[in-house]
Amino acid sequence: MTLKFVKHAFSVAMILVSLTSVAQQRQIGTPEERASRQTARMKETLQLSPDQESSVAAINLNYAKQAQSLLEAGGRNLKTAREARSMMKRKDDELEKVLSKDQFKQYQDIKEEMRDAMKERRRQRP
Repeated sequence: MTLKFVKHAFSVAMILVSLTSVAQQRQIGTPEERASRQTARMKETLQLSPDQESSVAAINLNYAKQAQSLLEAGGRNLKTAREARSMMKRKDDELEKVLSKDQFKQYQDIKEEMRDAMKERRRQRP
């Protein structure tokens, strides 16, 4: 395994751990609720057209359901991390087909900011 792969797998595992922790601390809602909130945020920040909004909503719902399956399966292991990473890659590939180049770049930037914020929150934990 390359160091880059291990780092990515670790990042994905930490995201899953964070999601699981958040889910245990408070209700994160159904996949439908999560997809709806995510679509609303994307509509606002990326200024989606009505056609894009319906496509993005379908993509978000599909992957929210898949993420729910991973959360329910539990397990904080490398296999789950790989599955989550693969799932996120497929979602990004689908979104890239729907969004303009500028919108997709902005989406990627926002994801990176969220990832950095999550890392910072983990560092601040006692």
